[in-house]
Amino acid sequence: MADPLSTASGVLALAVFAFQSSRVLYQTVASFQSNQRTVRQLKEELEALNGALGALQETATNAEVDLAMLRLPLLRCGKACEDFDALIAKCTARSGGPKTSFRDWAKLRYMEDDIDGFKNMLAGYKSTIMIALGDANMRTSAVTVRVLKEYKDMITNTTTDLEEHLHEIDNKLQALSLRGLTISDEGAVEQRQIQEERDSTQQCLNICAEVVTHIDQLQPTVFENISTPSEGYQAGTKLGGLPSARLITANTFKACKESLSDATSRLEGHLQDIDNRVQSLSLPRSENSNERAAKQELIKEELDSIKQCLAICAQASTQADKERMNVFEDVSMADDGHQVLVSTIGDLISARRVTAGARSWQWLGQMSDDSLQQLSQNHRHIATEIPLESQMEASGRFEGRYGVGLKLTSPNQKDIGGSAK
Repeated sequence: MADPLSTASGVLALAVFAFQSSRVLYQTVASFQSNQRTVRQLKEELEALNGALGALQETATNAEVDLAMLRLPLLRCGKACEDFDALIAKCTARSGGPKTSFRDWAKLRYMEDDIDGFKNMLAGYKSTIMIALGDANMRTSAVTVRVLKEYKDMITNTTTDLEEHLHEIDNKLQALSLRGLTISDEGAVEQRQIQEERDSTQQCLNICAEVVTHIDQLQPTVFENISTPSEGYQAGTKLGGLPSARLITANTFKACKESLSDATSRLEGHLQDIDNRVQSLSLPRSENSNERAAKQELIKEELDSIKQCLAICAQASTQADKERMNVFEDVSMADDGHQVLVSTIGDLISARRVTAGARSWQWLGQMSDDSLQQLSQNHRHIATEIPLESQMEASGRFEGRYGVGLKLTSPNQKDIGGSAK
């Protein structure tokens, strides 16, 4: 059954698909009793990916947030998790052992990469999703300078990783293309060379067989033309401490046959090895074209996904580099008021047409949270220094004439209103 999802599907549907696929793969990996470092790291990466996809599902329900650029990365992420889960199932079924004791993790290959390469690919998807979410949040929420710096660092690191992955994908595509072209050129030359080597080996075996046959025919009759010294002569005796001609000739024939037998065994093994090589070149050819086409299509799809991830990073980087400014306009305050217009996240402040009444307290600018808290405490302390009765008395004397008024103090007393405007 064909997968109904495609890049034309909605972001929410693709996010759900990727989340479910990654969760199934996480459960599959977690079901194995393996403490291998690569397996642990893969499980941790899948857990982090699930968290990012879960947050994405919540954000994608907001119609005001545009996450359309994530469609292809989400589709590829979900398919990659599905494919890797199927690959694990295939390898465990082939191993024949209990599922929880699968130990052939090092043999797993996805798009010609091992488990570490697959983990790094998932990390690229996770970082891209987090960058897209961060970009969406920055458009609607205030962030501190520290958070903004961390966000920029994440964009830089993710971009570097994706560019490296893109380079690897380009190399794989080039290798596949070259491999497809060399089937009729270099592949034919290699196959012809191997066939020639096979024929040569077979000829060597034939020569050995002929020599052995010739020795077997020659040995019974070779001694017929050699005279016997005397009636008391024994075939194995020595004359004057020297071996007889018969003994030397017999031993030579024996050594020659043993040497030929050893050479024959080695040549037969060499021939079997060549046959295996010829078979590997010929039999899989019909399958390789289809497998290569499928693999090339998969890698091209991954290439497009990486380019989309890089575009997301570039857009987020541009957005993060923009100067953020808090604008205050047409702000007015009556007499004896208190007003705070500050930024605690390090952004610039633009204030226009801001007015304040008599004896008002007003703070403008940017400061840290701690400084703002200390300023608030100091203001409360100053306010409590003026007795309530004195304030009421001063207010009563000037009521209805020139405002509430303020009782003057002697010069040697603390100037309470020194900072008043």
